[in-house]
This record gives sequence, C-alpha cells and structure tokens, in this order.
Amino acid sequence: MGARRKYAGAQKIQGELGQREALHRLFDYLRGQWTAVVCGLVFTLLWSTVDLGYAGLLAIFVKAIQNNDARNLNLFTMLGIAVFAVRAAIGFGMNYSWQYAGQKLTLRLRNEVFAHLQRLPTAFFDHRKTGQLMSSLSNDIPAVNSILSALQDSMSAPVKVVFGLIALFVLNWQLALLSVICLPPTAGLIVFATKRMRRYQGRLQENLAEITQHAEETISGVRVVKAFANESYEVDRFRRHSTDVFRSVLRTIRTRLATASSVEFLGALAVILVLYVGGTQIVQGHGNFGIDKLSAFIVILRQVADGAKNLGQISVNLGASGAAADRVFTLLDVQNDLVEKPEAIELKRMDGRVELDRVSFAYSVGIPVLRDISFVMEPGEVVAIVGPTGSGKTTIAALIPRLYDVTEGAIRVDGVDVRDCTLGSLRGQIGIVPQDTILFAGTLRDNIAYGRLNATDAEITEAAKMANAWEFISKLPQGLDTVVGERGVMLSGGQRQRIAIARAVLRDPRILILDEATSALDTHSEALVQDALQRIMQHRTTLVIAHRLSTVRNAHKILVVKEGHIMEAGRHEELLQRGGIYSELYRTQFRWEEGG
Repeated sequence: MGARRKYAGAQKIQGELGQREALHRLFDYLRGQWTAVVCGLVFTLLWSTVDLGYAGLLAIFVKAIQNNDARNLNLFTMLGIAVFAVRAAIGFGMNYSWQYAGQKLTLRLRNEVFAHLQRLPTAFFDHRKTGQLMSSLSNDIPAVNSILSALQDSMSAPVKVVFGLIALFVLNWQLALLSVICLPPTAGLIVFATKRMRRYQGRLQENLAEITQHAEETISGVRVVKAFANESYEVDRFRRHSTDVFRSVLRTIRTRLATASSVEFLGALAVILVLYVGGTQIVQGHGNFGIDKLSAFIVILRQVADGAKNLGQISVNLGASGAAADRVFTLLDVQNDLVEKPEAIELKRMDGRVELDRVSFAYSVGIPVLRDISFVMEPGEVVAIVGPTGSGKTTIAALIPRLYDVTEGAIRVDGVDVRDCTLGSLRGQIGIVPQDTILFAGTLRDNIAYGRLNATDAEITEAAKMANAWEFISKLPQGLDTVVGERGVMLSGGQRQRIAIARAVLRDPRILILDEATSALDTHSEALVQDALQRIMQHRTTLVIAHRLSTVRNAHKILVVKEGHIMEAGRHEELLQRGGIYSELYRTQFRWEEGG
C-alpha cells in the first residue's frame, strides 16, 4: 500500500497518486478474483483461436461451391454448426468470467471506500464536499473496471495479430507483406489517439464529479432553493455543468470515432489492395493461389486488423481505469489520525465525571478556537456553556466524545484520557441531542432505534414517552412505522427534536450533551422538549450548550465563553450579581424577549 495521506489542509482527493502506481495497486486487488480472471483469460484465448478458424471454414465452403463438391459442402455444414456451438459456450464462459471479476472488484472497492469514509474523523468532512465523495462511489469505482477490458484485449489481440500474420504469410507471403505496410500508420494513429483519450477521460471524470456534487447539494437543499425562488438560477448552474459533461463526452466520442474511422479506412485500403493484387494473381494463374485461399486471406486480414485496433484500445482502457483508480486510492489513502491506541482501555459503565484540563484546540493550524479551557463536570451535574455565536461552545461539546482531538491539554472521563480509551466504549455512553437534528429517511422506529440497534419495541416506546414524542406518534395512523422522509421532512422541528431526544434516551447514556436543543423551536414545542430534557437529565452528567439563557437558570454551573476563553463561571444568581458578561447577555436577551 502507498503512503497514507493526511486530510488536514488537503483540498483535493484526486490525482495525487499517479496512474502507474494506482494500476499496480489495482492489479493487487484483482488477485482476490484470480480464479475468475484466469478463467476469463483462458476463455478469451479459446475464443480468439476459434475466431481464426472461420477462415478455414470459408475456404472449405468456397472450394466446395467452385468444384460442385457436395461432400465438402456437408463437411462445411457440420463443422460450422460445431464451431458456432463451441463458440457460443466459450463466449458465455468468457463474458461471465469477466463480468463476475468486474462486479467483485466493484463490490470490494465500494465497500472499502464506504467503510473508510465511516472511519475517518469529522475533520475530514469539514474539508470535503459530499458530491465529490458521492462521485467517487458512483462514477470512479465503476470506471475502474476498464482494467478488465484491457486484460481481455491483452490476451485476444496478440493471438489474433501474431497467429493471424503467420497464417497470412503461409497463405501468400507477397500479399502478407503488402498488408503489413498498412500497420505502421495504423499503430501511429492509435498511439496518438490514446494520449488524447486519456486526457479527455480524466477531464470527463472531473466534470462528472462536479455535476454529481451540484445535484446532491441542490436536491438536499431544495427547500432553501424554493424559499429564495432560485429554481431558475440552479437550473442554469446545472445546465452549465451538464454542458461541460456533454462537451467532454463529445470530445471523447469524436476522438474515438475519428480513430475508428481512420483505422477502418486504412483496413479497407489494405483489403482493396489485397483483393486487387490477389485477384490479379488468380486471373494470371500464379501458382495454386485460388479464390478459396483469397477469401480465407481476407477474413484473417480483417481479424488481424481488429486485433491491432484492440491493442491500441488496451492503452485507452488502462488510461481510463488508471485515472479512476488514482482518485479511488487517493481517497483510501487519506490518513485517519484520530485512531485508537493498541492498548486502548475499554470503559465500563462510567460514573460520568468529565474534566477538561487546559484544553486548547484549532481546526486549522495557527487559528485557535479554544484557549486554555479548564473545568470539571461531576457525576449527575448539569453544566451550561453560554456565550456569543462563534465563541467555541459547540467545539467543546464535540471534543468530549472525541469527534476531534484536542490540540493541547487533555479531556478525561472518570480520570481516563479520552485518547486512551476505545471510541466505542466512550461514545457508547454519551448521548448527543444537536440543534440541527438529522433523521434518516426511514420510519420513526428506525430513527429512534438508531440509539441502540438491538432495542425492543417496548424499549423504543418507553424512550418515545420519556421524550414526549409518544404524544404525537400515537396519533399517527401508522404509529412507529410512519416514514419520516429524507432528513425527517415529514415532521415539524419540535417533533424531530423529540425523536432525537428519544434516540439519546434509548442509549441510556451516562453523559448527555445538549447542543442548543431548543433554540430553533416555538414556545409550545420548546415547552414539550424542555419537559423531556428535564426528565432525562436526572442522574446524568449533562453539558448544555445554551442560546436562551432562561433555560439554564437551574444549572449547577454556568460557564461564559468568549473568543475561546472561559470568562466567567458560577451559578445563575451569582453571575447576575457580578454584573459581568453573563449579566449583560441576560438583560439584553430579556429585553429582546419582552419586546417580542
């Protein structure tokens, strides 16, 4: 495997490896399907050999007709049936073997890429667009299969060219020499076209990535598009991307068709010259070269031309496969620097004590978001973090379950550094209710059960009741089997949030993180959600990221964060009496709410 690449600072996930290295690694992957590949190569060799037998069949037929020979005509019929029956069986075996190898290769790469994406840390996705990643899964991986076409041609083309040329020289060395004269310009044309095709194919894959990215973003954000009446704008953007794909495809088609037509012309020119010279020899009675051998010569010459054309196609297919494999393996080589240590500790049922010890953090080098943050959350304690937008509140919440690693300092859970324990045992005891609730396009049952995949229906129902979600679920005709739509679009904001709470409750976490869980809700929905939150916060260590300060009055400790620093800490009443930042924020918000 090549050296793995860090995601930090990298702006591209394609074109970094080089096609040669990518092809070498792709061949390594094919070893896993060596049985199918070997079968494909053997069947291809047999197929090519049988194809060369057509010339002999044609010679028998022509001679039988010339001599009014019924015996040879019968021989031709029986041999013809046998040859085509064998050819059909070989063709099935050949095509199935290659298709099987290709689909297995696609299956393995697709599964590995998706699994690798799941293992990569959150920071990787901060620098990547979903459409680019989708394009790798949907466009690049299938394109890798071109390597199998190259392998198939690498077996069939040399057989047709080498054995075909031998047969031509045996039949008539003079005509064979005449035919060979046309090969150099044909080869030069194919080499020239191959270089262009590689360049055009690479550009086409880039254009496909762009159009996939735009389509994914626009469809997932269709409500924003419609809300701002920007349908025409998005249609125009898509048309531009689509036109780029169209032009790239046309360039590829033009080059391929122009090459094919030119090769076809040169082949036809060779055939015409052979027919003229060979026909002249027959008319003038030179040797024993008759119409039967001339017919066989033409058939073999045609197969040699096809073989030569396929030799050129090998390079084209390798180029297309190499370009796609380059992007796929470059993605697979992105380094995951947020990994478990070999001796990582498996956390048992934790008490829930959380300590941030002089924590600093930066998403990008040299641009710190948090500076020297220290505080402790005792088991069962509710700690709230408040402050202006962009002060680093959500970042603190993301560091506790180790979605990111701290730049400096340490975060400890029950005295264990989160970098020293397994991610599964850490995150398995942390429940998160985010502001922007993400639901999957399944049923309500599926979305709640995502908190614990093996939960029973009774446990799911109980979690829904604790989250005040059963109040609306029970009124739905299909209850828990109601489909919520993509991202939960069939539910209101308050309903989505209560499903997210139910999902967290089902996990039975020791540590609960509420990231502005009610900031986007109306008064009625907020009351229902707050009631549910108060219920599930009992006996759990809870971190509350709050926008509305009225929701954190009863917190055991309130931390005021500004520009990455903890500026104040204390209970609600204490902070109000100090007349500092918290007091000012509270009075400002109170006046705004009163004015509202």
